[in-house]
Amino acid sequence: MAEIAWVLVDDAAFPDPARVIATGKQLGLRMKLTSPGEPQIYEAEGVGTLMVMVMPAADPDRMKLPFGPMSPDPEVVEGAQAHIIVTALELTGPARVVDTKLALLTATIVENVRAIAVKLHHGAVWQRANVFAKLAALAVDEGVLPAEAAVDVTVSREDGDRMSFLTHGMDRYGKEELYVTCPVRGKGALDFVLQIVRWMLDDPGEIATGDTNGRSETEKIVVQRVPNPAGGDKPVIRLDLSR
Repeated sequence: MAEIAWVLVDDAAFPDPARVIATGKQLGLRMKLTSPGEPQIYEAEGVGTLMVMVMPAADPDRMKLPFGPMSPDPEVVEGAQAHIIVTALELTGPARVVDTKLALLTATIVENVRAIAVKLHHGAVWQRANVFAKLAALAVDEGVLPAEAAVDVTVSREDGDRMSFLTHGMDRYGKEELYVTCPVRGKGALDFVLQIVRWMLDDPGEIATGDTNGRSETEKIVVQRVPNPAGGDKPVIRLDLSR
């Protein structure tokens, strides 16, 4: 099965294969170029096959995605002059293992082109290319792709003086999506969301409706389950922050 990533770039240039292979080595990948044509094709020992196709035109769908805290500014995305389609074949393992391998392979390309933004196949938003590459590199030591790159977060305005954060991608890893509301002038909500996401991905347990959580021993945030505000038939975990 093919796994795909999209990379928005400033110009339609193929990466230097020698640099791709060198970056791969830094990321624990033993790569070799098997076809220098269009597409470029690499083999990553024990991982899979990487195909790189440069498209000398702007991605027509680049502005259709929502934006989140990890995204470049919309005008930066809109200004991308070309894009690269990264296709990985023969990746095996559970979803997070496959996504980790895809992210590492994609990072070998991102680090060697004028990359603006990246989206893995299951992604809901564009992620800033430089941040994505750094997060992918952390997988070398951590063993899996960090939650910040594996799961997307979007931001919406709620009624009155409140806003919300909604995750996208938790379901792929067998977990429920997270919906957190907070005051617009509150502090630390995004960090709290990411903390909960990391915990949920790493912990095999479940969160019961009616339980309480919080950022301190005194903060008691009641766990609710509500319809997903983005649609779909699966409920999401809702947490309402008071500050």
